[in-house]
Amino acid sequence: MDSLKAALDRLAKAVDRLEHAACAREERVTKREQELTESLREARTEQARAQETADTVSKRLEAAIGRLEAVLEN
Repeated sequence: MDSLKAALDRLAKAVDRLEHAACAREERVTKREQELTESLREARTEQARAQETADTVSKRLEAAIGRLEAVLEN
């Protein structure tokens, strides 16, 4: 009977360790997911800024080209 009790105690401890490991893993996954979500948000913000800059540069270049064409035509 003592060996059965000892085996059940070991089993209970093993289950506790597994539950602890599962909870710790879930916390790590949740944290990583939050980090990735924040990184994606930052990347999208940076991409939007870069697109705005590219649009501004494109408009300025078009205006400069237009002025140069007007000077060359005269």
